[in-house]
Amino acid sequence: MKIALTVEYDGSPYYGFQTQREHDSVQRRLEDALFTILREKTRVYCAGRTDTGVNAVGQVIHFSTTKDLPLERLIYALNSVLPKDIAIRHGSLVPKEFHARFSCLAREYVYIIHNAPYRNTTLGYKSLWVREKLQWDLVRSVIPNLLGEKNFAAFTRAALVKSGERTHRRIDSIRIIEEGYNAYVHIRGSGFLHNMVRILVGTLLDVARGGLEKEKVALILQSKNRIEAGVTLKPNALYFLYAEYKDYDQSGFINTLRERVLKA
Repeated sequence: MKIALTVEYDGSPYYGFQTQREHDSVQRRLEDALFTILREKTRVYCAGRTDTGVNAVGQVIHFSTTKDLPLERLIYALNSVLPKDIAIRHGSLVPKEFHARFSCLAREYVYIIHNAPYRNTTLGYKSLWVREKLQWDLVRSVIPNLLGEKNFAAFTRAALVKSGERTHRRIDSIRIIEEGYNAYVHIRGSGFLHNMVRILVGTLLDVARGGLEKEKVALILQSKNRIEAGVTLKPNALYFLYAEYKDYDQSGFINTLRERVLKA
């Protein structure tokens, strides 16, 4: 049978989601836990491979197994052996043609910015601290330039572009949600290139700071040149928020951070 699970994790101890020979990863920990419970070697596939240090509250994985173990019991057993910074939050049986990556209709990320004169250590999540006042209305005025299917070569690693990988992606929406001292940059799209979200938000942050004229954002996109875009922001404030599917119902799973962002 094939099973899909929604996974939450703190990415700071891991070198991204994907298994690496010399470094610890979320995928490795999940596969080790599955082997412990099922006693069979199991490969997991994810909705989106998060980079080193990036967090998730709505990552989706799938795997196949020959063992007939009740789903609720399986999730409970996995959570008992997984590290404290990785947890299964939801799951269901899915059709045999389901694939966490290729069946995904849309993916959502959120980058959290704490905009205050002094840093805050009591937040229940990690965020990027920015001291100077940010002008989010300027950012909202440039968002239309980034929507739709476009070539985002300027917003990914130069090495990836040189390798010949396709750099066209579709962005459905970018929302700036302000809540007290916090700002949530919520991005939804078909998929994202390596470092793409962090570079996009880094560029938008330059606009919010007043260091980049809003008219230049469209020019950066057209340039297809990584040097023209903003810095790659730190990963600790980025969260894989949600993955949407036709055949995987997550309505029974409440993602508190996503609910907060979408209701704001």
